[in-house]
Amino acid sequence: MSFLYPRVISVRRPNAQSGAGTMPYGGAQATNETVILSGLPASIQQKGQANTETNLPSDPKGGAPRWRILIPKGFATLGQIVERDIIVDDLSKRYQVIAAYWNSLGYNLLTSLLEP
Repeated sequence: MSFLYPRVISVRRPNAQSGAGTMPYGGAQATNETVILSGLPASIQQKGQANTETNLPSDPKGGAPRWRILIPKGFATLGQIVERDIIVDDLSKRYQVIAAYWNSLGYNLLTSLLEP
């Protein structure tokens, strides 16, 4: 943990679903994930809002917020984190990776907050 990366996260990957036909709920569940990285320093920042066209009464105005998660180089390597991975922070909030971008500073992840 540091001034630039004050948060601690883990990265989890949903296990593959098997079967066909009538199956129980198969969405993202913490019990059906494998931890692939843990103890990573990170910076978590709000990054605008997604455009939602459903216009349901319970939708946030302007769309759901997006979150940028930055992980410094040296704690994860290129290709370790991919789209649809789940990030869990030190406050137990869960984020799904929408875009995993690698640059010379490390990972720059665009995510959306998952409902508890």
